[in-house]
Formats: sequence, C-alpha cells, structure tokens
Amino acid sequence: MSTEPPNPSAPETAAVDPTEAASPAAREHLHPAVRGIGTVSATAAGLAVVAMFVVMLVEAGSRYLLNAPLGWNVSAVERLLMPGMVFLALPWMYVCAGHVSAGMLYSRLSAGWQRFARIIAFLCVLVGAALLFAAGLNGAVQAAILGDAPPPGSAEVPIPTWIWLALQPLGGLGLLLVALIDAPRFLRDGEIEDAAEGHQP
Repeated sequence: MSTEPPNPSAPETAAVDPTEAASPAAREHLHPAVRGIGTVSATAAGLAVVAMFVVMLVEAGSRYLLNAPLGWNVSAVERLLMPGMVFLALPWMYVCAGHVSAGMLYSRLSAGWQRFARIIAFLCVLVGAALLFAAGLNGAVQAAILGDAPPPGSAEVPIPTWIWLALQPLGGLGLLLVALIDAPRFLRDGEIEDAAEGHQP
C-alpha cells in the first residue's frame, strides 16, 4: 500500500459528467407539436418563395417572348405570395430562433435578470402573436361577410379577398401555438442553442 503524499503540483482531475457540462437548453428538446408546426410553417413559406419565383419567371417569358403579359402577377406577389412568405414563416422563425437576438446583453445578466428577461420576451411574443391573429381574423371575416373580391377583368388576383387576408391570422395563430406549447421550456431554459438544435424543427 502506497503512502506517498499527494503531489501539490499535479492538477486535480475530477470526473465530470459530459451531460452536466451542457447547458439545460442544449439537453432539452422542443415539444414534438412545436417541431411539427415549425416544419409545416417552413414548408408553406418555402412554397410561397418558389411560387413567387415561378410567377415572375412566367411573367418575364410571357411579356418578352410572347408579348402577352399576365397582368395579375404584381398583385399575386404583393397580396398573396409575399405576405404568405412572411406570415406563414413566423412559427418557423420561433422554432429556429431566427429573430434578432440580444444574446450579448442577455449573457451578461445574472440568473435572476435572465429569468425576468425571458418572461418579458415571452409576453412580447404572446401579445404580438395575439394581436396579429385578432386583427387579421377580423379583416378576413369582414371581407368574407361583405363578399369582397376583385372586379372581373381587373389586374388583381381573381380570388376572394378573405383568402389572402387569412394569411396573417394563420401565421399569428401558428406563432401563438408554438409559443404557448414551448412556454414551460422557454421560461425555464431560454432559447434553444444553435449547436444543440442545428436550426432544425
């Protein structure tokens, strides 16, 4: 049995559990419903981008090759596809943390202030999503009740107005759902780390 005294110059080697070294946010995964809504959101927004590209390509070909411009292409992009790209992507932006982040300031706060900051951020998202949903739903319902639609032969997309107005409440509702479902995890751990989630829903 060795009785050698410990070497004070030798570094201490304590056994560290690798899972304990990771932050709670890195160990915690998003709720499957949040991931599902995020995937649908990303797909819908991506389809809007592809459709926008196709419409502009067809318009260029029709105008310069066939001398027969579509006429409704600007309305389709401005009223349907671009709002669809923005509003339908809201849940996905939440899931992949694609919003502007004040991480430099947040990381310098104490644990108590970080909890307070998460509460404020959550309330801002909640109120903003609820307002988007309520205002958009009101506009879409009013347009449906009035039967609002572009007049025949106009340069507008020939669809009822409530259809493109419904994109805003749909995106707001998706953002509201993912925020509420993810609330327990977010209020406890904060934003999912990029390295942990890989920006995948």
